[in-house]
Parts: sequence; structure tokens; C-alpha cells
Amino acid sequence: MTQKRTARARDIETERTHARALEMAEAIVTAFSGLLKEQIGVHGGFVGLRHLPEVNKVFQSKTGELASVFEKAFNESKREHEDLKWHAIKRPVFDRLMVRHFESLFFRPGPDGIPTGIISRRVLPGFFLALNMMLGPVVIKDYQDRCDEALERVTGGAYPINWEAVEHDEDVNAVVLDAQFTIAHFFDDPYQRAAWFINIINSNLEPAKDGASDADWLIDQRALFKLISHLTADLKRATADDVAWTHLALRHNDADRDVLKAILQKL
Repeated sequence: MTQKRTARARDIETERTHARALEMAEAIVTAFSGLLKEQIGVHGGFVGLRHLPEVNKVFQSKTGELASVFEKAFNESKREHEDLKWHAIKRPVFDRLMVRHFESLFFRPGPDGIPTGIISRRVLPGFFLALNMMLGPVVIKDYQDRCDEALERVTGGAYPINWEAVEHDEDVNAVVLDAQFTIAHFFDDPYQRAAWFINIINSNLEPAKDGASDADWLIDQRALFKLISHLTADLKRATADDVAWTHLALRHNDADRDVLKAILQKL
């Protein structure tokens, strides 16, 4: 199944690259033909060699517009490449579902070329190590197996994956909430736990690429709390909803709603 997902990811990247190349080519042809028609009209229906310097000057004045088209295409390509690379990695579905909660915080080019986000993808090795330590390998394996089964059940192997449909699966929802429930209780002392988490992440950052803008990046307390806040978002909603809380409490006999709310308010 993972091989199918990887192959489909490559196909999607090829399709998007082709579409983007067509868009750029059309932009060039449209700009060129439009300006040429305009200049022919300006020069009485004929453009000769003596007109070329003037025509060239007009074309040069339009390079900024074309550059914006190229810049947008390159930024989209870079962002999509990172996303597709992540989807092609052989990671269990449970791991992906955890990351989906805070992936909006990742650095990525904005529509105007200005980077957005506060967290580097280089956090992932340390994040998964800390997650494994908090949940335990046996529980992690159970969660991974259940989520992998849910993906097959919900999507039937279709690609691209409809992650929203997967997340709405009843068993997946239970797994995610149970994981968040355990994680949240580790933050009873948020600053002590944050220091522990930060040390693990910064000691296990994925190696940076040569010349990467995040080569010297380290996660700090603010970014860590932002990550955990996003990671436990479902649990926060569950503590505020009587029905959701009842279902969660049935799986956790020691669940104390007020205690959990107090912990989550600190994050």
C-alpha cells in the first residue's frame, strides 16, 4: 500500500509540474503576442528593424509581471514538493495524523514570497522520539495499526488521501483523542515538560540541507507551546463538549475533566 502511495505521489508531482510549465509558457506567449500586437498598432501596422530597440524597451518593462508569475510557480512547486515528499515517506498513518495537527506551523513560502510559519520540518525526528517516550512503544504500535486499518477501510487505497474522511472515522477519532489525553497529562508542569521536549527536539533535528534558511534553527519555548496547543486541539474541544467528554471518560476511568481543563489552559 505504501508503494502505491509513493508511486501516486510521483504521478501527482509530474502532473502538477506539467500544468505549471503550461501556465508559465502561456503567460510568456500571451505577454509576447499581446505586446507585439500593441506595437504593430503603434507603428502603423508594421514593425521593422528600426523599431526593435523601442519594442525591446516595452518588453523589458513587462519582465516584472512575468517574474511574479514565475516566482509564484516556483514557490508553489517548492511547497508542493515538500508536501509530496512527506506523503511519500513510509510513515504510519497515526504519525501523519499527529503531524497534521500542527503542520500549518511549518515554514513555507507565502503567496508573496515571504516565508510564513514558526516551526521547521526538522523537528519531526525529535517529535516522534518524544511521542514514543510519552505514549510507550506498545501503545504507539496499537495506535499505528488501528489507524493504518482505518485508512484502508475509509479510502480503499485511493490516492490522494482524503485525510478529513480518515479523521472522521470513529476509531481514528478515538485513537487521536486518547493520544492527546495522555500527552496533555505530561504537561501538568508545562515549563518543566517543555524544557524536556525542547531538549529532545533540538538534540535530534533532521540534518539541514546546504544553504537552507532553517539551518541554524532551534525550537524555543514559544514555538513548542504553539505546537502542543495545536496538537491537543481536539482534546480541548472534547473537554468543552458533554457528549464528547462522556465518550472519552468511558475509555479513561481516571479522567478528571476539571484537572484536564486546567492543564490545557496552560498550553
